[in-house]
Amino acid sequence: MMDITHGRHGGNHYSTRAHKRTDKVRDLYRLYNLMFSHWPDGLTAEEASTLTGMPYTTCSARFTEMKTYHWIEHCGSRPTRTENLAGVWRVVKEDAK
Repeated sequence: MMDITHGRHGGNHYSTRAHKRTDKVRDLYRLYNLMFSHWPDGLTAEEASTLTGMPYTTCSARFTEMKTYHWIEHCGSRPTRTENLAGVWRVVKEDAK
């Protein structure tokens, strides 16, 4: 699987190594199913991290991939634990449009 987050980390050695070692298909499936169960309210990457126990950076990277594949769509924003706003994303359901 191509590293579509390469532009964010610029080929950083540690990020490149993590990309090779991560089971992205498993993580994508897990997060997609979680997001599907939270439709239509959606989730932030931070919320997904809390619910799954997966590192925030892993959730954020998989969200980026799902956005690129048009599997999820932006549906709002919510405050994070640090009171910053974060994007809320939900599964695209064609029949819901």
